Amino acid sequence: MAKISDSVLDQIKAKIPISEVVSDYVTLSSRGGRLWGLCPFHQEKTASFSVVDEQGFYYCFSCKKGGSMFDFVMEMEKVPFVEAVKILAKKANVELVDENPEEKRIRDINETLYDLYEKIAGSFHFILTDSKMGEKGREYLKNRNVQPEMWEKFNLGYAPDNASWLHGFLKKQHYSDELLGQSGLFSQNNRTYPLFRDRLMFPIRTWQGKTVAFGGRDLSGNSKAKYINTPETPIYSKKNNLFGLYESLDTIKKSQAAILCEGNFDVVALHQSGFTNAMAPLGTAFTNEQAKLLRRYCTSVSTLFDSDAAGQSATVKTLSIAQQHGIENTVLILSLAKDASEVVEKQGEKALQSDLQHPIQGFDYLVNNAVNQYDVTTSKGKSLVFSKVRPYLDATESMIEKEDLIKRLSQVLKVDESSIIDDYSRGRTKVLEPMGTVEQEKVKPLNPASISLDLYAMLTLVNNRGLYVQFRYKLAIEDLEDKEAEALYDVLEDAAREDVGKNDEYILQMVDDPQLRSDISTSYTMEEFRLAPQEILNEAVNRIQLRNYEKKRASNKRLLDISLSDGTAEEGIEELLREKTEIDTKISLLRQVLGQDN
Repeated sequence: MAKISDSVLDQIKAKIPISEVVSDYVTLSSRGGRLWGLCPFHQEKTASFSVVDEQGFYYCFSCKKGGSMFDFVMEMEKVPFVEAVKILAKKANVELVDENPEEKRIRDINETLYDLYEKIAGSFHFILTDSKMGEKGREYLKNRNVQPEMWEKFNLGYAPDNASWLHGFLKKQHYSDELLGQSGLFSQNNRTYPLFRDRLMFPIRTWQGKTVAFGGRDLSGNSKAKYINTPETPIYSKKNNLFGLYESLDTIKKSQAAILCEGNFDVVALHQSGFTNAMAPLGTAFTNEQAKLLRRYCTSVSTLFDSDAAGQSATVKTLSIAQQHGIENTVLILSLAKDASEVVEKQGEKALQSDLQHPIQGFDYLVNNAVNQYDVTTSKGKSLVFSKVRPYLDATESMIEKEDLIKRLSQVLKVDESSIIDDYSRGRTKVLEPMGTVEQEKVKPLNPASISLDLYAMLTLVNNRGLYVQFRYKLAIEDLEDKEAEALYDVLEDAAREDVGKNDEYILQMVDDPQLRSDISTSYTMEEFRLAPQEILNEAVNRIQLRNYEKKRASNKRLLDISLSDGTAEEGIEELLREKTEIDTKISLLRQVLGQDN
């Protein structure tokens, strides 16, 4: 996004009050020191929409939408932030100052690559579905029992065998050789030779639905690489994306559960069989960045990797990463074939549905897997089993949960819990794996897809500071879990109290941490943090509150179990039961608001 100069925003706000902007759309009347009107965002008979010129702020007490004049125009005209600024600059007769040449160059490259990938994805899809050139791809999909509905859902395509077709097609679309060289679509040794040739194409889309890369399955039988993916490009990083996430987003938001499988065909097979929350980590390695992205939308994940050694190794690593990020984890095991796509191809969807009925808890899977490898009748075997499950224990943040896991392990190994705790404590510093180690000194570039829900919300808020006053009453700093988000909350609170938060520069000067300063600064240049901020923040607050109430419910359950077993007086138990009812009610309401299954 073009970074609009603060002086431009200040000039616009100085020349036209927000009431003048709103009055173009809403009839306002004065009452109680505010201007009131019928809300333009929902139907109502009694005015609940208020405007305060002194604060430059609008807010509807009914539908809860609010913000600055820029937010208002974005909502009314359905345009991004930059376009809203242009509309208001024209109204205020203010000259716009665009970004510097380097920023504009980078933005132009990224926007052009997004456009290129959308066009080529559409062309590959047309060739597969409607062109004679795509007949080979259609036959292959039919033989794999992939239904046409899945061709459309995943926008599947076919890259022609003709080695000159892709470069010629894109040159006709007036794309430069320099851009095509950065696109990841051509060989680095021969800039006109396509990376994807005679391949079935799987578009890789961001959580927002933008096509940024491809996965290609060889259909020639001559390639050494059966599957290849687009290499890293200015718009694509493998570790920050999941194949099928966009197609699964509605389901995982509602169910709060996801399935991770190994290959693109497995994702398609699972969706075709009704498991519409399936996705793949673009290779067997599930990353911390992918876990953070997934954690924003769901609280549990089931792995369904291949039954070979590579797949099982990936399962072990994925469980620990999921555990580290607070994601409940289970394992699905196929008995009918090596992978989901093979089951659907040979036996159909119902067979796959029937075979995936009994997930195993992640820790139980690890223990069982290790017990099957070693002789647990010997002390050496027991020690080896412990070493296999140790990374999972290291990844478990809750001491209560960790103690419970150790207790379960002691029962399987038939040893005292104290022995396991002693071994664990003595060797902990040596064994801990740096799965999520954060470099202390090096500042990492901001990637919105891989940050926590808390930080995403706070960056949205720092980009829409007019909303802070209303959201500080909905969200307390104690509700946050991300340290960076907590620090940013403190900055916004100080800025609000001292009334110095109008300009971006003031906010940045209040931040000491280099990483946080970099994240905030980068967020100012990203359009997504200014699009529909009210909606994003409302959903984020609801998700954070739901997370906190679920923690309270777990704590209440533990206290209730203890009280029932140790003879606590009836009054104490009744109070805990009343608290449980209140918590359950609030969780149910929040899930309804979020569209999740209860």
